[in-house]
Amino acid sequence: MLERLRQKMRDEGIETVCINSSYDFLYFFGLEMAGYCFITQEDVEMVLPRFYMYEDVDARYAFSLQDYLDHFENLDYDKVYIAGKEGLLPEKFEVEQTDIVNELRKIKTMEEVEKIREACQITDRAFEELKPNLVGLTEFEAVGELKKFYIEEKVPESFITNKGESLVQRNVLRPHRPPSHKKILSEDLVIVDTGCRVDHYCSDVTRTFCENPNERQIELFNAVRDIQKELIEMIEPGLSVAEWKEHEYRLVEEKGFNPDKNVLYFSHGIGLETHEPPTLSHSCDEKFKEGMVVTVEPGLHLKELGGVRIEDTVHVTSNGSDQLSQTPKEL
Repeated sequence: MLERLRQKMRDEGIETVCINSSYDFLYFFGLEMAGYCFITQEDVEMVLPRFYMYEDVDARYAFSLQDYLDHFENLDYDKVYIAGKEGLLPEKFEVEQTDIVNELRKIKTMEEVEKIREACQITDRAFEELKPNLVGLTEFEAVGELKKFYIEEKVPESFITNKGESLVQRNVLRPHRPPSHKKILSEDLVIVDTGCRVDHYCSDVTRTFCENPNERQIELFNAVRDIQKELIEMIEPGLSVAEWKEHEYRLVEEKGFNPDKNVLYFSHGIGLETHEPPTLSHSCDEKFKEGMVVTVEPGLHLKELGGVRIEDTVHVTSNGSDQLSQTPKEL
């Protein structure tokens, strides 16, 4: 990953990049740390909190604000391009913000894609285990079953990266809320949103289940499934994200629903974090690019019914897309 960054630095005429995000440390060095890392064509110089001093890392260590400032004074840089927040960087550096690391992280290598694919395969098995046993469990118990499954698979949950957990929500009218102790009934629409991490890379998959659906629930489910299918088939390099989102809203209207009232959230990029750039919203000025990995998660919520959401993790390929999660889309 460092060589990819250095090549991009050469292309853009950047001599020094500083990272201070824990996920950027993870991306480049495989270690989730906080601190400051200055990267040039020749060197990597880290200034880290003292509690990392027993890691196998060549770094300068700080225990106080003054320690950081003293270390920075000994670094011989003129201009620093910061990939995170300026934080403690002293006035001796000319500092400019850069998106160079975010741009790198948006485009996954095949090694990264395969880690996400493996995480999706584990998550597919989690759904297979949970679905037959949902009715009669409380939401808390269902979330616990997912946690237990991932523990047995020896993988952490995806949503740890966003200070959350897997979601199991019956008849829900908001994207996220804590689980309840009410039992899941056969006539409930139940959204299950879950994922795990393989070597730090996340899956994010959502399905909606109902053991004994009525006609309106089936209609709502089929509408979301149809919309998602068309959105996935539409993805290809060069497609405008804003155009893609506009088409999603047209599909919602064609199905007889109101985007302003029935749509509550949007899709997103995924990788080391469950939510990372690009954010696939109407205001996004990007185009899909080969190598991106994103979620496609249309959902519709009706006050009298609850919600349906279907989400898959999708890799943008040279000529379209590759759906990495394969859990069946059936009530």
